[in-house]
Amino acid sequence: MLKFGIYYLLNIDVAPGSLGLATIYIVMILSFPPPKHWQDFETLTKDIARYKLEGDFENYGRLGQSQNGVDIYGWDKQNQNTGLQCKHKTSAGATSGKIVTDISIEMIDNELKLADKFTPKLKKFIIATTSLRDTKIQNHIFEVNEKRKNDVLPILSLWSWEIFEEELNKHAELSYIYYENILKSLHHYNKDLHILSLLKHSLDRPAFNTFFHVENHSDHFIQAISDTQRAFATGKLYDRDGNLIGSAYPSKKLADKNDREMLEKAEKNLQEIRTFVTQQVRDGNIIQRGNFLEFRHDWELKISQCLNNKRRELLEMVNIVLHKYSIEELKSPLLREN
Repeated sequence: MLKFGIYYLLNIDVAPGSLGLATIYIVMILSFPPPKHWQDFETLTKDIARYKLEGDFENYGRLGQSQNGVDIYGWDKQNQNTGLQCKHKTSAGATSGKIVTDISIEMIDNELKLADKFTPKLKKFIIATTSLRDTKIQNHIFEVNEKRKNDVLPILSLWSWEIFEEELNKHAELSYIYYENILKSLHHYNKDLHILSLLKHSLDRPAFNTFFHVENHSDHFIQAISDTQRAFATGKLYDRDGNLIGSAYPSKKLADKNDREMLEKAEKNLQEIRTFVTQQVRDGNIIQRGNFLEFRHDWELKISQCLNNKRRELLEMVNIVLHKYSIEELKSPLLREN
């Protein structure tokens, strides 16, 4: 049975020439139970992929559709396209391909055959599971990848539950999104960190990570802005389909007045962006062309430049507050162009 709790690692560092004097570091490690439902595990896997692989990932297809073994699809920081298959382990009988009673070599090989047929061809294929590490499975994966060295087939990896725990401990904001009650029960809860973790999560989406030239979708963009505004105002974060992802407290509940005022400016910035885009669409200066946006007379109206600058200012304001609380700052190509 998997349990949750606190574990302590004792690190002793003896510097050269220190006559044996040691510096002792005590590192607290939290242990988390896997989600009860496979849908929640799939959502967690998507977020872990975004952090661990430093890329952009989304759910692929929907239940009942042919997915060729891929539940989550995206690109890592090297722009290698990557597919992930989620396997939620249960002691009860398996009721679908997403729920298993065991992770076996046969199951891995079958999923890999499907992934090999995925279009476009994958560079990496990851099986994510709530099961614990198994040397027999690990050795099999080593052998599979050795045989694939010179092929154009995807490299195989297995993310056991230990990897999820490592990432949850590394990125505290994720633990606040998914394990609020556990943190409270362990007296490891901080209200301000919870609020900021959710706000960071609300801004970690394509609407704030892509340049505007001739791209994106106006309805999706406006919806993302609206969902982020709701997260600031109510502390509740929803996805594009209206599903609740996580909840905390409104940003106005932060303890420090300066932090509240900074985030109030960020909220005003969000409203300005929303108003500006809505007006440009109404005036016919932003036109939807299939899967792309066309900015008419952009060289003169500078619509894309305005949107890029406004979103950069928003991220910079939020990062000032995140930095103060030692939360990993938001990363975006927008922040690299000044």
